[in-house]
Amino acid sequence: MKELIQLAKLLREASALFSSISKKELDTGDVTWQQVLILEQIEKGPRTMGDISKAVDLSYSTASGLINRLEQEELVRRYRDKSDRRIVWVALTERVTEQDRAEMEDPQTISSLHALQDLFSPKKKLTS
Repeated sequence: MKELIQLAKLLREASALFSSISKKELDTGDVTWQQVLILEQIEKGPRTMGDISKAVDLSYSTASGLINRLEQEELVRRYRDKSDRRIVWVALTERVTEQDRAEMEDPQTISSLHALQDLFSPKKKLTS
């Protein structure tokens, strides 16, 4: 139990630090680590909502909610496929600078974010 409490405190501190850095670096409101993983998915070009959802291991509706908030921050935009209106594409906006894109490619940062994703993935069960 003591280790669980210590882990919870570390996660709270890491979350606060991440929020502080994301506010400074992205010049936006609070961007979550899951939203950064979404931004990573589309930094090389537009991706479909379905592809993003699978890549970040979140349900379609959860990914959609996160992308809604990224749209409100004007970091991404959505648009419908011209040949099949059921397909929704997501792309970065001009607000995301080249420096932001380079930072999204930092292997150490991305590795840390993926470790968080694995830790909190609903498909994985914690065992003792």
